[in-house]
Amino acid sequence: MPQLRYTEKILARQINEKVHLIAELQRCTPVEKGKKIRAAFLFLLAGMNRFQDDDLPQLAAAIEMLHLSSLVHDDIVDNSSRRRGEKTPNRHFGNYLSVLWGDYLFINSLHMLAADRRNQTMNMLLGVSKQMIEGQILEFENIFNYQIRTRSYFSIIRKKTSAMFAGIAGLVAEMKTDSGRPAVDFCNFGRDFGMIFQISDDLLDIFSNHAGKDRFQDLKEGKMTLPYILLLRHDALSLIKSFDPLRPQPLLECCQKFRIKEQTLKIIDRYFRKCGAFLESFPPSPYRESMKCLLEFIRYRDY
Repeated sequence: MPQLRYTEKILARQINEKVHLIAELQRCTPVEKGKKIRAAFLFLLAGMNRFQDDDLPQLAAAIEMLHLSSLVHDDIVDNSSRRRGEKTPNRHFGNYLSVLWGDYLFINSLHMLAADRRNQTMNMLLGVSKQMIEGQILEFENIFNYQIRTRSYFSIIRKKTSAMFAGIAGLVAEMKTDSGRPAVDFCNFGRDFGMIFQISDDLLDIFSNHAGKDRFQDLKEGKMTLPYILLLRHDALSLIKSFDPLRPQPLLECCQKFRIKEQTLKIIDRYFRKCGAFLESFPPSPYRESMKCLLEFIRYRDY
């Protein structure tokens, strides 16, 4: 997609490589790499809505930089050593410099939108940032909470992950108000898309060998994600509490016994069907077909 390649060039230009340490941090966290799911989501949804603007790559770059800043901060909070198969900045440089790096990326994302001179884009990014931080605090509040309710888990991921996709979708609706579809439908689509993305990611933490990070990282950090919540319903508390990363087989066998993966996928598919119905309300186009492919990717991915 040409727009994605242009977005990557914009991202690369934002980093001040004249400062030696910033250049080193950038090499350990290449801002122009990654799947760019959020940027692709923006471009495809705008195309489906028959909206094109030369400023979209600038907005996409700002969104991706905000996302990257949140990942840097997440890795510090979680004491993670790997991300996307590579060592994290905090593993390379320690927490102090990594905090500054995450802040640098965040401020850069806001600066890019300020140059765009659109209040709605700035308001979206600030609102999403607020929700993402609230989600992280709510998640921290529930660390090692083995009595966490399912609705609390959903509230966490709606803020932490879905808010960004809902914000992008709402912004696309605002950009072209004569599409004939209420803005709330766009926001709901983005929110459901984000729910699929995060629940799928929580499954990968247990069942995938290709996620680019250590398996069972969520459990080691005390995060009771949906698969563990479902497992706790089967009196698996002692097994979860005594989990040994060097001997994961008992936990995996318990997940298989109670079909935790299948139960989780059933919940994912509720959101998947709603997203599919939204896409079918648009006339056929290359953008709609590509969005369907993106939706299927996040539903069935193994990394």
